[in-house]
Amino acid sequence: MFTKQSLVGLDIGSQEIKAVEMVESAGQMHLSALGTAPAVDREDLPQALKELFSSAGIRAKNVAVSVSGKSVVVRYISMPRMSEEELRSSLKYEAEKHIPFELEEVALDCAMLETGDPEADQPGDEMQVLLVAARKETLDDLLGVVRAAGLLPVAVDVDGFAIGSAFELTSPPSGAGKTLDGVTALIDVGGSKTSINILEDGVSSFSREIYLAGKDFTESISRRMGVSHEEGDRIKCESGADNFEVMECVSPILGDLAAEIYASIDYFENHHERVVESVRLSGGSASLPGIGDAFEQTFGREVSEWNPLEGVEEAEGSAGALASAGNSPQLAVAVGLASRVLDY
Repeated sequence: MFTKQSLVGLDIGSQEIKAVEMVESAGQMHLSALGTAPAVDREDLPQALKELFSSAGIRAKNVAVSVSGKSVVVRYISMPRMSEEELRSSLKYEAEKHIPFELEEVALDCAMLETGDPEADQPGDEMQVLLVAARKETLDDLLGVVRAAGLLPVAVDVDGFAIGSAFELTSPPSGAGKTLDGVTALIDVGGSKTSINILEDGVSSFSREIYLAGKDFTESISRRMGVSHEEGDRIKCESGADNFEVMECVSPILGDLAAEIYASIDYFENHHERVVESVRLSGGSASLPGIGDAFEQTFGREVSEWNPLEGVEEAEGSAGALASAGNSPQLAVAVGLASRVLDY
């Protein structure tokens, strides 16, 4: 009999909390349960998490969480080629050159980056390294909330990288149809921020956060229509592609956001000498009327939504978890976090 491992991807967003439980058995991952709940104040989070897990039927206590925002710094740097052990030993020295915080204030991590295309990797005696620093204060606060809910945090990721992990699940290896070959820009439009992760042959080569997102669309709707913030949010969430009044309200914000994303794509293409071939949208605001058209007009290339649960099968006894997913593009971070069950 195969041993089953389970892990919950817990995405504590500014507008909504998402929890996705995945079960691994014999190297295969299956969806066991999922649930969402409105965001609450920090002091109410432990109880809200307990209630979310209970209502969603999530039994696992092991969770993977993520951090984001201005307390997290991500850098892609070139270093002399060395072993992973040597890289770890030199991490603090290198971090001092690139991190705008005192080193005692942050937790550091790194990874060697090797794409599937040898010509795209650094030649000769250099290698690309991903360097991440997160303020300990932010980490301690997040982990304290999770533990207060009776949960066990076993992994901490960054939102943009979790989105990349989820996208990898929807892209079988070469020879199986779709592949991760080429350059793809993943754009996750959330509640308070938009995350960008550009993948080169499946490996993150550029990431950025833009602080324009769902809340800004809501504020624009409520201001222009003269309604409350709550009513503006309801209108935004319930509007369809034929709601031209909503499209007119959010058009200026969409234009600003599209310009910021395009600047990131342009920067990547100029520095990496590769073309972003496709743009894939996820996040709670990915279905906003007009967002795809606005992005396509600015980027000059096809833009499409993607489903982070595509190809994921339900675990036995999951009670229709996939059917309850609803607007699944909003689950990209949580699915990516839960996919780390495969690393056990």
